[in-house]
Amino acid sequence: MSSLSILPIWLIATYVFLFGLCIGSFLNVVILRGLSGEDFVLQRSKCPKCGNKLKWYMNIPLLSYIFLKGKCGFCKTRISIQYPIIELLTALLFMSVYIKFGLTLKAFFLIIIISTFIVLAMTDILETVILTNHAYFLIATGLIYSVLSLSGITIKESILAGIAGFVIFEIISRLGYFFAGMRIFGEGDSYITAGIGAVFGFKGLVIVVALSFLIQSALALPIITINAFKDKKTKLGISYILVTISIIYIILTNALNLTSSNFYTVSVLIMAGILIYCLKNVIAEIHSKKKLFEAENSGNETKNDDEEFEKGKNIFLLMPFGPALIIASVICIFYLAEIKNILKSVII
Repeated sequence: MSSLSILPIWLIATYVFLFGLCIGSFLNVVILRGLSGEDFVLQRSKCPKCGNKLKWYMNIPLLSYIFLKGKCGFCKTRISIQYPIIELLTALLFMSVYIKFGLTLKAFFLIIIISTFIVLAMTDILETVILTNHAYFLIATGLIYSVLSLSGITIKESILAGIAGFVIFEIISRLGYFFAGMRIFGEGDSYITAGIGAVFGFKGLVIVVALSFLIQSALALPIITINAFKDKKTKLGISYILVTISIIYIILTNALNLTSSNFYTVSVLIMAGILIYCLKNVIAEIHSKKKLFEAENSGNETKNDDEEFEKGKNIFLLMPFGPALIIASVICIFYLAEIKNILKSVII
């Protein structure tokens, strides 16, 4: 019998929580130094403003932020709220993994996967950048996860699902060149999807991507709807409202089992009409942004995918999609089986 097995669950959970705080502090370093190109292993922590090396008591996860009142101990510059949020989020997720999966090898790999998800999401949120070495690490971890028979899928499915995730997202992204002259998703999202495929397999990948679209809608639609009306783009604002209503309507229809043939046929036709109207207005707005961008940059000879993606980032289809993919993936780590059961009952 393991000596840990005789300890109370709450005590082990507390240790896991504290361990998560420490890892969260390290993830902050990985995120920020990854974006700046600095070494995150050998260099000591320092204030990004004054450059002073931090003393040990200024580096205690969460507590240092509280005791220092959110300010640097040297120059008194305000410390970003990102630090305690990432530390606390990591600790809570680690503790949740332990509560659901126990002290197992599976839990160990899930902790590594979740840590990588946090790094990927934050670099995308902060700079709309996905660092390929982080994405490669996720893919490699997902493959090892399946090799050890921890994910419930074979290594063959893990590899094929990873490739499929990347290829499908790249195809969808590049279709944007045909109707708008730019990518629909950033290239980094394709790498994230490859990692998700490697971790979850085909079925899990489909569920994660579908869930991520719902999450993206919930996060982005209210913001861009308000911005559209602020910019006096009424048709675009109405389009986003209609999309929101359509999503809510579809969810309620399934929840209330309103599936009679006549009702469903009329509903599908109405939804199709709404989506065509909305897509028409969105494409018109994308073209407008494209022309503005080209006019402003007519003297520049070189344009890369990042620049092209940036010019349309305030359109729903072109907003950073990485965070939504990550949130959906974390949800599926804990509730994938339950989501599959719900889908089976709805389909049947």
